[in-house]
Amino acid sequence: MAASLSAAPPIPASRPAVAPLCLHCGLHCDGGVATADGDFCCAGCAAVYGLLRAHGLTDYYACAPGAGVSQQARGPVHGDRFAALDDPAVAARLVRTVDGATAVTFAVPALHCASCVWLLEQLWRFDGGIARSEVDLVRRTVRIAFSPGATSPRAIAETLASLGYEPSIDAERQADPAPAARRALYLKLGVAGFAFGNMMLFSIPRYANGSPLTPEFQRLFDTLNLAFAVPVLLFSASDYFRSAAAALRARTVTLDVPIALGLATMFARSTADIALGRGEGFLDSFAGLVFFLLIGRLLQQKAFEAMAFDRTVRSFLPLSARVERPAGALLVPLTEVTTGDVVRLRCGEVVPADGVLIDDSGAIDYAFVTGESEPVPLVRGSRVQAGGRASRGGLRVVLTGPASNSRLAALWTDPVFARPKSQALTDLSARFGQAFTAVAIFLAAAGAVVWWPDAVRAADVATAVLIIACPCALTLAAPIALGTGMGVLGRAGCYLRQPGVLLDLARVTLIDFDKTGTLTGGATSVSLAGLTDAGWRKVRQLAAASVHPVSRALAGSGRSEASISGLVEHDGAGLRGEVDGVAVAIGSAAFIGVEPGVAVAGRAYASVAGAGIGTIDAAAALRPGVIDAVRELAAGYETWLLSGDHARGASQWAVTFDGRARFEQSPADKLDTIRRQQAADHHVLMVGDGLNDAGALAAADVGIAVSDETACLVPACDALLRGDRVAALPAVLRYARRARSVIVLCFAVSVVYNVGGLWLALAGRLTPLATAILMPVSSLTIVALSAGLMRLHGRRIAA
Repeated sequence: MAASLSAAPPIPASRPAVAPLCLHCGLHCDGGVATADGDFCCAGCAAVYGLLRAHGLTDYYACAPGAGVSQQARGPVHGDRFAALDDPAVAARLVRTVDGATAVTFAVPALHCASCVWLLEQLWRFDGGIARSEVDLVRRTVRIAFSPGATSPRAIAETLASLGYEPSIDAERQADPAPAARRALYLKLGVAGFAFGNMMLFSIPRYANGSPLTPEFQRLFDTLNLAFAVPVLLFSASDYFRSAAAALRARTVTLDVPIALGLATMFARSTADIALGRGEGFLDSFAGLVFFLLIGRLLQQKAFEAMAFDRTVRSFLPLSARVERPAGALLVPLTEVTTGDVVRLRCGEVVPADGVLIDDSGAIDYAFVTGESEPVPLVRGSRVQAGGRASRGGLRVVLTGPASNSRLAALWTDPVFARPKSQALTDLSARFGQAFTAVAIFLAAAGAVVWWPDAVRAADVATAVLIIACPCALTLAAPIALGTGMGVLGRAGCYLRQPGVLLDLARVTLIDFDKTGTLTGGATSVSLAGLTDAGWRKVRQLAAASVHPVSRALAGSGRSEASISGLVEHDGAGLRGEVDGVAVAIGSAAFIGVEPGVAVAGRAYASVAGAGIGTIDAAAALRPGVIDAVRELAAGYETWLLSGDHARGASQWAVTFDGRARFEQSPADKLDTIRRQQAADHHVLMVGDGLNDAGALAAADVGIAVSDETACLVPACDALLRGDRVAALPAVLRYARRARSVIVLCFAVSVVYNVGGLWLALAGRLTPLATAILMPVSSLTIVALSAGLMRLHGRRIAA
């Protein structure tokens, strides 16, 4: 996402040698609030602490001092900010009723530690209508079961906000934390596990006895084994058979084809042996194999659901808009907002659709849409685009169309997002599956011909070959290794859309970076010169009255009382007023009156009556360690900077990227650059944040979206990298290359096993029963090897 221009600390000269820490969040309390309970950095933190103390929940701070979320950057509090949840149509998309229990799930981006989990699981103490709450720290969601007659989704959202955990309202998120696909997989896994366990119990008497059982007991156990195996075949293993059938209909062969062939052979041979009285078969091994395969699939699916990547444009727009009506401003669901409606925007609210400003002036922050970090000044009649945020309150916009026809929606539906990406794992599965299946069938037929006319031995050899050639170990190697790697990366702050992205990262040869919100982020930093500490104190007090990003950074966290009068703010120029009777102004050189020959482009100035003029150099702060990370990557990859921002500081970035830095790049420019790079046989990785990077993320071989708020993702990204983990990108790419090496090693071990087993089977020295026992053993070996090595390498990336 675009940089969050929150307040930076005040200049060092005004900070005490040892500042007290906020009792709630642990930040320094420069100019904060002192109460009988202790010191707080702001009134918001003091209010949250007071609320917890009133409910006897100060144990919240037991896990770690200052465990709370700072309220300094909290936006304006409006009594109706969650009023949209009162609309039944909106609430219906968030609330689910299962088995008579009503629950709502909210995304809570501020979730970060065990204290958060503990507190949010105590929500019932704040609202008697709440029955229980369940927190998912990985997905940063909280699912709350409640009584509709005693409370409401709006009341619950307001309770969360009052505790400092303001929910991100997104009706497109699945409210049910256990989707139907996962529930079905759990059921299939349960059936296979239940059957496998019972069949092994039936086998214990025969193993313990050391000799065949009596015919009566043998028939009983054979019948029970067959009864348990049929549901495993028809239900638990059904996905493999359906996938194999679909591949054959499409005239292609994937690894699911030989798996289905091997499973069918095991079941058919066992059934024939039982029916003909030739033996008990090996149905227990059949059920065990299906059980292990489903465990691997479950690990993959749980990793997929850790992040919700499939989003639409509505994820970034408000659920409702404040529309002027004859009776006053009313909250109207976004689906009912149309052309000609006049929408009122408060500071920080998102523009719901394209329109025209009807006020005299205003400013809109398009950082997420365009990548430009500074708000765009507007005058009456200026066009306003959906997705921008009002940089000041009270703006009125007349809409020129519904949200579905906005430029934002058009960008989201760009054909580039429909282009399927080539997945290394998918390509490998398709190529290997075809060759493996052909070889297995050929060897089975050849073995049967060689051992003919001994029909029994020929059937045994062919069956053993088909079973031993079932690529279960090969099938498990990549999913287990990549699924484990996906989990390791998720814990390190890098979330993959699917495990195969790890192999795609291992193929990257060129990396394109966006700048604003990607390499830069967090607070805007300011460098001050030219005034005394007393003068800068008055400048900060005036700046606190403005919402401009530079003003907010200049104001810092101090909130000392001052009498401000005659405040006038000119969009795009500056602001002036009197602070305790002293005239103060902040703005551009022309606004302050600095001579053109002295003024420096891009620099802001401040004047204090009787104290002179000072200079203000503001810049979006670099994320920690990104410069070193880019330099490290440049040693092994070709690195580029493609920024939609202005060219300020271009010389510095040109040195960092060895002359490959481009500024004022439109989305189309970025797309063209990536396509030229791909035409030069590069595998391109794009690292960006805003919606302006969405097309580039989709066009690149791998797209990584950088976000400070994981609840808000861009379309078509293959991975999400947390903003504070951008410097870990070199480690992520090293881990991807190690993942490829682990898979190659597991493939080699599996191939050696298969080659040895096939030789013994063709020589008639390996019975179908022995192969059925060896298959689960080989699968467990591959699972242990791949998961163990990936976790071992993962320790380095965690560090």
